[in-house]
Amino acid sequence: MPRLAFRLHRLALGSGLGLVLLTGLACGGGGSASASSDSPGPSTPAPDPGAPLVCYADLASGPTSGGEHGKGTFLSIFGKRFGTGGLGSRVRVYLGDSEIDNYRYLGPSKGRPDIQQITVQVGALGGAAQGHALPVKVMVDGVASNTDVTFTPNPGHIYFVDNVHGDDATGAPDDPSHPYRHVQTPALYTGGVWPLLHPGDILVLRGTGTPWTDVGFEGYFLRFRDKSGSAPMGAEGTGPIAVMGYPGEDAYIRGTLAGGMTGGGISAINGETYPGLGQWAVVADLRLDVEGYDGPISQEIHGDHWRVVNNDLAASTAPTSGPDAPRMGGITGNGEGSVWLGNHIHDIQGSEGEAHGLYIDGDGSYEIAYNLIERIRSGNGFQIYVNGTNGSLTAGHVNLHHNLIHDVSKHGINLADGAREGIRIWDNLVYNATYAAVRFNTLDLTGAQIAGNTFYATDLSGASNYGALTNTWTLPSGALSVKNNLFVVASGTPYISGTVGITAAQAALDHNLWFNGSGDTSLDAHPVLSDPAFVAPGSDFHLRSGSPALGAGLEQALVPTDYELLPRTHPPDLGALGVARP
Repeated sequence: MPRLAFRLHRLALGSGLGLVLLTGLACGGGGSASASSDSPGPSTPAPDPGAPLVCYADLASGPTSGGEHGKGTFLSIFGKRFGTGGLGSRVRVYLGDSEIDNYRYLGPSKGRPDIQQITVQVGALGGAAQGHALPVKVMVDGVASNTDVTFTPNPGHIYFVDNVHGDDATGAPDDPSHPYRHVQTPALYTGGVWPLLHPGDILVLRGTGTPWTDVGFEGYFLRFRDKSGSAPMGAEGTGPIAVMGYPGEDAYIRGTLAGGMTGGGISAINGETYPGLGQWAVVADLRLDVEGYDGPISQEIHGDHWRVVNNDLAASTAPTSGPDAPRMGGITGNGEGSVWLGNHIHDIQGSEGEAHGLYIDGDGSYEIAYNLIERIRSGNGFQIYVNGTNGSLTAGHVNLHHNLIHDVSKHGINLADGAREGIRIWDNLVYNATYAAVRFNTLDLTGAQIAGNTFYATDLSGASNYGALTNTWTLPSGALSVKNNLFVVASGTPYISGTVGITAAQAALDHNLWFNGSGDTSLDAHPVLSDPAFVAPGSDFHLRSGSPALGAGLEQALVPTDYELLPRTHPPDLGALGVARP
């Protein structure tokens, strides 16, 4: 398909539309949600618009020895403009000044089809010093990428686990020819590879065509109950504990209640009850479809420094009623330094209205970007909801950007009870929401920024108490600013609604486009009340030449690039996308 085609394959509102986009993370980030070392920060753009663009990696650290053939960890790098062939010749990867040892894969990522993936095995890297971050660089036909994504060499063992050919009695670390059979057993401390792990170690699951249905501790596939990783310090016994799929294979975890996986897929542990445990984890390159109560991936309470990257996550057959109906998200929980990047989250169902795409349920700091969230059957696309039982009373410090959210049974974005400070939402595309584009139900929100997003076909239910922006509780003064967005709602539905509504003291609205709906837009200081002239409404969200949204925005430091990571015009266009550019 054309590089910037950005076209949906089907047109009907309410269908599960496929989408072709181009985007990244560090290459479009507007700053880190915290100062933690594992959170991506703002990026330096590639030297020229045609250069390869590195956006994020699955691992931020790992061993440079051991593993397959003694050549260290596998590493996947995500971005765009990596080309379509010539891996290892036209397309080469460097960590610092050293080329990686061997190349494994070039193609689509596990999540969104617009993000390319390169997988390599790092090798010795010329004896690079342990514990010192190395810039990741991709060269395509001699043209270099940006170098702001890093990888830190750090000691650790690599354990291969095979649910068909493995044997716990003969398994050996760093030896793929002698894989273990089980990741974790219900006994926790005995059996499988889990008791052998230390900070810095990596589990590699093989994908043999037979789904993983094993049940570990407390009804989860894997529970981080009795140990934790750490920051990578370049010394033995430091670094995150990672679980990842083997390159080029489909490591598929299928968890059913009948099979005993009642807890969920991969989970941390309650950090209030077990302080300091279940932290510093990486979950990458896996496929999970589970019915258990906590959903595919749960950080639990104070699950600090979880890095969840390039996974396919579903709960497609979870019960929707009864005591086992889950209240969760594709990724849920809370913690400092949370990094959720480039996952495909889809077909999530559970307790009615309580099973979401992504769900923050407590305080921490969060970088959430480049996820494809679709077909959320029992809840919101993205939610913050804190009820005081998950280690905190409020939640803040959330960067939510460059995500695609569509076909959800409730709100596209729900900032509910306890949503507080440091919430920034930009360059997202949200469409086909049954209720509001963005709903507010919080007494605590302050200084939230919503800028440069495109919201389309919201309130498909037609309910008068929902709108593009819906407020159902008393927002404090100065709660939020809403600028440079496109709101194209379902025909005749409200622009601003809710049982309480929004006042000028609570929200600064300026330079947004409003179309196809009803109601007063006088809260917006400079509204644009016109058809934005999409190339194809509902299928191609680029703007046509002459669109009233072109160049109609305010300058925003938060959004220097658009959804496709192209530089914003000056003045900027409204919404996530401008005119299609080659």
